[in-house]
Amino acid sequence: MELGFYLFVAFCIMALIQLIYYLGVFSRVFKKVTSPAPSKQPVSVIICSRNNREYLEENLPSILSQNHPSFEVIVVNDGSTDGTIDYLDNLSKENEQLNVLHLDIDERYHRGKKFAQTIGIKAAKHELMVFTDADCKPSSNEWLTLMVSSFTQDKSIVLGVGNYKRKASFTNWIIQLETFHSLLLYINFALAKLPYMGVGRNLAYRKPLFFSVKGFASHQHLLSGDDDLFVNETATKDNTTVCLNPNAFTESEPKKSVGQWMKQKRRHFSTGKMYKKKHRILLALYSFSLFFYYVLGVLGILDASYLIPILSIVGFRFVVQGIVLYKNMKMFNFLSYFWVFPFLDLGILLIHIFIGIRGYFSKPLRWNY
Repeated sequence: MELGFYLFVAFCIMALIQLIYYLGVFSRVFKKVTSPAPSKQPVSVIICSRNNREYLEENLPSILSQNHPSFEVIVVNDGSTDGTIDYLDNLSKENEQLNVLHLDIDERYHRGKKFAQTIGIKAAKHELMVFTDADCKPSSNEWLTLMVSSFTQDKSIVLGVGNYKRKASFTNWIIQLETFHSLLLYINFALAKLPYMGVGRNLAYRKPLFFSVKGFASHQHLLSGDDDLFVNETATKDNTTVCLNPNAFTESEPKKSVGQWMKQKRRHFSTGKMYKKKHRILLALYSFSLFFYYVLGVLGILDASYLIPILSIVGFRFVVQGIVLYKNMKMFNFLSYFWVFPFLDLGILLIHIFIGIRGYFSKPLRWNY
């Protein structure tokens, strides 16, 4: 048989896999999620901070003023040298629900965020714990109640939405699109009963779950993983849920340069090899099929033997992709970026390939948060 036929068959297979992901996974947000009844369960909010006094001054008051009947806020100051100690000590005198833990750690023996977070978890008074970062601000004073209300008797993990502040720069534009793509995957996979990660900017789980797996013991040697690897290890189709109420989103300070952002992403990518095998396969299949969908599509169009069928399939996927991404962008508050959807998946794929190649030839990263 002629080469054009084989290219066409291979292209159809890649397109079919892509359509399965869009219609079978990424469309999960189409299903209406019932809002849980407000819960008054006590909760501990845990924040680890290292030299982030500016962000704490900006965001901590909005966390302390949450409209929830019973909560404590634990801030683990991990060896800061920027005046964080004075600020937190003074603020704790005015807020009885604020519990400050100072870690005086020699820089030569700094053990990273996982150690600080473990200290905070051990100090938590309540079973339910919500995690966020110093540079994160809740979208409303109902954030805590909405996250807590997502817990039910059989749910031990709540995955939240963590967005980044929007600014007029090329770097921020890239960050926004990559953040949306990440949400598209991990939220919809969780809704499809395949939870594989969460983000520490907005995440909640039960304290006994943490100790049932000996905390971060299985990946303590890695810089990252306090959020995604912990969720990947402990999340199941039955014990995990998502909180998609816009009033429960958080917003974080984005990196200011492409270099800083790529360094952050390289650190995050380093944990992917530790995911469960089924998650690695599903994520790899999505990326593999996407890459060869474009490669084989271009080769098929150049060959022109099956030009009309290929263009018809491209057009059908384009319509499906537009509908699915529109719904997701609306859900996650990214609708202003909808115009770029025709280039989204290819752009993200190329960015990830570039980061992966650069990470392979770069020196190991140190932890900074």
